[in-house]
Amino acid sequence: MASFLEKNREERAKVKKELAEGLAIISSQLQALGARKIILFGSYSSGDVHQWSDLDLLVVMPNTKTSKEWLKEIAVKVERPVAADIFPYTPEDFEHMKTTSRFVRHAITTGRVIYERKE
Repeated sequence: MASFLEKNREERAKVKKELAEGLAIISSQLQALGARKIILFGSYSSGDVHQWSDLDLLVVMPNTKTSKEWLKEIAVKVERPVAADIFPYTPEDFEHMKTTSRFVRHAITTGRVIYERKE
């Protein structure tokens, strides 16, 4: 009979695999919408995956819409095969929030850039 630790390890590995697959799908869709930069942060980024882990993504989108409009469009158009919190910002909002928002600074300092569009 598998021990609790073995079961826990297996569950974490399963969640990690599901999140990796979901991240690839979500990232691809965000890139198709024009994402300039995608920062992954949170438990999956830090490797502290558990049963309730999700994806936390800060996304810099083009200036063609406001951050709020991007939030709405992403909510409608991006399929999320796993739980994911997506926080879109225009480049100007992102630059401003880097100096005024603890949340954005935390995402930048603890997360990692998984995609950056070459201009």
